[in-house]
Amino acid sequence: MDASELEPAGLKRISERDVRLGDMKYLAQVDVHRTALEERWGDPETVNDHAEWVCFAFSPAEGEVFFLLREVHHPPAPGFILSVTKGLFSVRAADRIVEVLGISTARVTQVNAEAP
Repeated sequence: MDASELEPAGLKRISERDVRLGDMKYLAQVDVHRTALEERWGDPETVNDHAEWVCFAFSPAEGEVFFLLREVHHPPAPGFILSVTKGLFSVRAADRIVEVLGISTARVTQVNAEAP
């Protein structure tokens, strides 16, 4: 998916349980407050995979997904981890995803060195 095709109107919340986790790859660290995400997008899902995580899962287009994840009790870093499917794995997509979230204070703070 071309990152320029990401639009707020096309963004929809989905259930993390409906996604094959093997299709997801770490893309970036995003500085965004949980309360800002909840105010804009509603309550997160809780995921228990060796630790308790909160997850906001989105689909911007058919076959593409991104997650914003944060470990609840002992987060390794401030903010959220952004994981994406293959078509969204780029620096440009990370920036565009944060933009379409519609939270003015959100920003990308670190990007996976493998991302084109």
